[in-house]
Amino acid sequence: MKDSGKIVSSILRKAEKEGRNFLLEPEVYRLLKARGLPVPKHFFLPKGQLPAASSLKRLGTERVVVKVVSPLIQHKSDVGGVAVVRAGLKEVRAAVEKMYAEIPSRYSRLFGQKQVSPQEVSASIRGVLVAELVDYEQVGLGSELLLGLRVSRDFGPTITFGGGGLDVEYLNAHLKEGHSLAILPAEGLDLRTRLSVLEPLAVFGKIARDFRGRRAVVRPETLLKAIEVFQKLGADYSPFNRRTEFTLEELEVNPLVIKKGKVLPLDGLCRFSRQKLEPADRPVEQIEKLLIPETIGIIGVSEKMNVGHIILNNLIQNGFPREKIFVIKPGLESIEGCRCFPEVAALPGTVDLFILTLGADMVYPVIKDLVELEKARSVIVIAGGLGEKSGTQSIEDDIRYLLREKRRQGKMAPVINGGNCLGIISVPGRYDSTFIPEYKFKRPAGIQSGLAIVSQSGAFMLSRMSNQPRFEPLYAISVGNQLDLTLGDYLIYLQDRPEVKIIAVYAEGLKPGDGWRFLEGARKAVKAGKKVLVYKSGRSPEGRKATASHTASVAGDYAVGRSLMNQAGVLVAETIDDFENFISGLILLQGKRLSGNRVGLISNAGFESVIMADNLKGEDGELVLKEFAADSVTRILKVLQPLGIDRLQDVHNPLDVTPMADDTAFCGCVQAILEDPNVDCAVVSCVPMTAALQTLPSGEGHRENIFSANSLAERMIKLFRETEKPMVVNVDAGALYDPFCRHLQDNGLPVFRRCDRAVRFLRKLVNSGMKQL
Repeated sequence: MKDSGKIVSSILRKAEKEGRNFLLEPEVYRLLKARGLPVPKHFFLPKGQLPAASSLKRLGTERVVVKVVSPLIQHKSDVGGVAVVRAGLKEVRAAVEKMYAEIPSRYSRLFGQKQVSPQEVSASIRGVLVAELVDYEQVGLGSELLLGLRVSRDFGPTITFGGGGLDVEYLNAHLKEGHSLAILPAEGLDLRTRLSVLEPLAVFGKIARDFRGRRAVVRPETLLKAIEVFQKLGADYSPFNRRTEFTLEELEVNPLVIKKGKVLPLDGLCRFSRQKLEPADRPVEQIEKLLIPETIGIIGVSEKMNVGHIILNNLIQNGFPREKIFVIKPGLESIEGCRCFPEVAALPGTVDLFILTLGADMVYPVIKDLVELEKARSVIVIAGGLGEKSGTQSIEDDIRYLLREKRRQGKMAPVINGGNCLGIISVPGRYDSTFIPEYKFKRPAGIQSGLAIVSQSGAFMLSRMSNQPRFEPLYAISVGNQLDLTLGDYLIYLQDRPEVKIIAVYAEGLKPGDGWRFLEGARKAVKAGKKVLVYKSGRSPEGRKATASHTASVAGDYAVGRSLMNQAGVLVAETIDDFENFISGLILLQGKRLSGNRVGLISNAGFESVIMADNLKGEDGELVLKEFAADSVTRILKVLQPLGIDRLQDVHNPLDVTPMADDTAFCGCVQAILEDPNVDCAVVSCVPMTAALQTLPSGEGHRENIFSANSLAERMIKLFRETEKPMVVNVDAGALYDPFCRHLQDNGLPVFRRCDRAVRFLRKLVNSGMKQL
C-alpha cells in the first residue's frame, strides 16, 4: 500500500500519454487493487493474440465474462461488448471474434457513422478483458450496489453509495431522498456519522442487517472500509490537493457485489484531469475591519441625494462618528459634516473600510489605487451590474488578479465584499452601509440574540428583516457576487466570533470549491455550539438560470449540498417560511434542551389533533407519540374533572381537551404534559374562539383580558419559562387574535398560525442532531 500512490499516478500518466482523460477497465481494476480493494481474477488479452489455456484455468470458474476494451466504447453492453461463455479456448475465441466482427458496425449504427466510422471503431479496440464469472450473493434488491466518487463543482470530492446495477435509476426515481443513495464528503465525518448516513438506505437493511430470518450477508464495517478507500482516493486526488498532479473527476464501480462477506467491484469507470483549484488566500481575519471598522472612506457621494449620499446618511444615523468618515469628493471641503478629499491618494492613512458606490465601469481604477497605495483594509463594492452585465466579468477578473498578486508578495491587500451587493449592517460596527433610506426600511430592534445573516441577495436579507422586526441581527451581510470574500469565508470567520450564536445563510450559488470551505466553517461553528441555518435557491434548471443572471454565479447540485450540509449539522430550510420560522424558533428557544423526539400534543379541537398526528413523519425525521405516564394521566383527569370533560374524553396523546376547557384546565393539562417523563417536546395548539378561554384583550361586550394574571396567555408564558423542554404554540385564527399572538411572541414564545407548520418545525428541529438550543 505504501507505493499505491505511485501506482495510481503511473496509471493516470500512461493514459494521459495516450491522449485519454479516462481509464480502460483493466486500468480501473489495477487502480482499485493498488488501493486495497479486491478485484475479480482476470487477464487482458490484446487484440491479435489468442487466449492461453493456462490463463483461463487460473480464473478458476467454469464460465467467464468477456468484455471489449476500447477508449471509444464506454457502454459495452449497448454494442454487444459483453459476453458470458464457458471457460474453454473454443468458446472464448468465438466470443472474441464475434465482438471484433460485429461491434464496429453496431457502434456506428448506434452513434452515427458520420461521427465515427466502423473502421475507426475497429482500430480503437485494444483487446478484451477476460474475468471470472463471480458467483455473488443474490438477495433481490441490494444484490448489486453502486460505489462512486465524483468532484462536485461546489463541494469538491463526494462519495455516493447505494443500490446499483439496473436498479439505480428506478430507486432514485421512486425512493425518498436519502433512501436510494447516500452522499458523503471525502473527509470530515467520523465513523458514527458515516454509519448514520448509510442506515436509511433501502439496500442497507437487506444486506448489512439480519433480514427475515436470513443473516446479514456483509458487515457494515466491510461496506465502510470500501467507502473509506474511495474517500481516501478522493482526498488524495482532490482538486484542493496540490501534492498530487491529477484530480480524479469521477470513479464509479457499478455493480459492486458481495461474495462471501467481501465486496467485489465488477465494472468500473474513471475520468481524471489536471485541474486544480487555487487555494483560498484571502486573509479572513481582515473581515473584522470590515464588520467593526474604526474609520470609513466612501466614494460616489453626490451633493444631491443619490445612492452614495443615502449610504452616508445611514452611516451617520446609525452612530458612526462623522470625524471618522472620509468622503472622496473633489471640490468640496465637507459634506454632511464629514471631511472630503480630492482622491484616494489624499486619504489620511489607511481606512479600515472603504465603500465604493460608483458604476461598474469605474470600479477598477479606484480598487487599483486602494490596493497599490494600501489605503484600505476592506472594501464594500455596491456597484450593480458588476459581473452580470456583458463585459464586466473581465473587470472582476482584473480585480482578482490585482488582489492575488499583492497577497502573493506578502503585502497588505483589502478584502472585498460584493460587488453587486446591497451593503452591510453591523451593530457592533455602528454602521449601516445599505442604500435604502431610513424612512423606507425600519431596522429591526428588540431581541438581540447573536444573529448573523449572510445573504447572497440583499433584497432577500432586508425582506426577512422587515418580516421579523423583533429580532435585531448583529450583522446583516449582503455578499453579492462574491468577487473576493465568499460565503465560506464568512462561515470561517463567524464560527470563531463569541458574540455570534446563530448564522442564517441565503445562498444562490457557491464559488468553485467554496462549498468545501463552507462545510468546514459550518462544522466548526456547530462544534462551538452555534446554530447554522441555510436556505438554498437555484435548485431547478430554471432557478439555476435565474441565479446565473441575478448574481453571476452558478448554483451547484442541490441534493449533494443538502446531504452534506445536514451531515455537517446545518439546518436546511426547504421554504422561505421554514427559514423565517427557524430564525424565530432558534432565537426564542435558546436554552431549551433537545433530549429526544417524543412529542406531547394538545389541542381544544379534534381536527387539530388529527392533522398534527398526520405530520409527525417526514423526510427530515419523525416525532413519536408515546402514551402519557400513569401519574400524568391521573393529573390530567383531575384537572378536567371539575368541567366534566373527563367523562367525555379519554386521556391519550394527542390530548383533545374540547372547547369546554377553560384557562385553568387547558394550562393544567399543558403543565402535566411538559412534566411527563415520556415527553421530550410539545406542541400546544388552541382554536381561540371558544368562550371558555381568555384570548382577547379587554374591550366592550366581554370580560376577557389576555393580560390578566390568570389568563391563558399569562399561564402559558409562565409554563414556557419554567420548562427546559422545547414548546411551540399554535393559534389557528384570524386578525382578531393578533393581539393574543403578539403578547405570546413579545414574551418569547414561538407562535405559529397553522398546526401542521408548528409540528413540521418541531420535527425538523428535534431531528437536527443538536442537543442544546
